[in-house]
Parts: sequence; structure tokens; C-alpha cells
Amino acid sequence: MALGIGLTVTNTRAVLEALMGKQSAFARTPKYHVESRKDRVRTTKYRRRLGWVPWIELLIGTYFALTVYYAIDNENYITVPFLILFVLGYWYTGMMSLLQGRFSGLTLGSEAHTKPFPVGV
Repeated sequence: MALGIGLTVTNTRAVLEALMGKQSAFARTPKYHVESRKDRVRTTKYRRRLGWVPWIELLIGTYFALTVYYAIDNENYITVPFLILFVLGYWYTGMMSLLQGRFSGLTLGSEAHTKPFPVGV
């Protein structure tokens, strides 16, 4: 539920761009173009420009964090769990947007995979 709340800024931006008729390129997921056993997986870095959306998400999350403090200070405890959903959602999507791809070189295991997404092994 919190993740759905956090995606509102991104979805609002997409809807407004569509309503205004702004033509934008479709942001594709990384493809590896492996068609035969001879082809190798090329580790290409896919990084998009961040823009202002993650910063807006973090700002809105901070606003709701202050709202949690205000609710506790005014003894309005029944609203706190719902407000925390907003805080977690906006902070999660904002931080994941900023940190995406920063830790791609870190792995927990020592085994390197030959396929983009190992399945069944």
C-alpha cells in the first residue's frame, strides 16, 4: 500500500504529460539481445537522468513525517499509522530512484551468473 502511495508523483507526471500532448520516449527495460548460445550477455549500464521527481517525493515524505509529529503532539494517535504509510511510500520511492544503479557492482554471493536472470539454478 505504501509503495502505491509513493508512485503517485510519477503517475501524476505521466498523466499530465499525456494530457498536454508531450511526446516522450518510452523508457525501456534493459534488453540483452541474446539469441543463441554463442551470444554473450553484455553488461550495459542503463541509467536515466533523475530529474526533479525523486526530490519532490522526498519532500512530500518529509512533509508527512512532520505531520506524524504534529498528530502525536496533538494526541491524534488514530491517524499516525495511516500517515506513516505516506511517509514510507514517498521516502521509499524517492530513495530508490536516487540510489538505483549505485550498488549494482555489489553482490552477496561469489558466483557470477551467465544469464541476465538465472532461473531454476
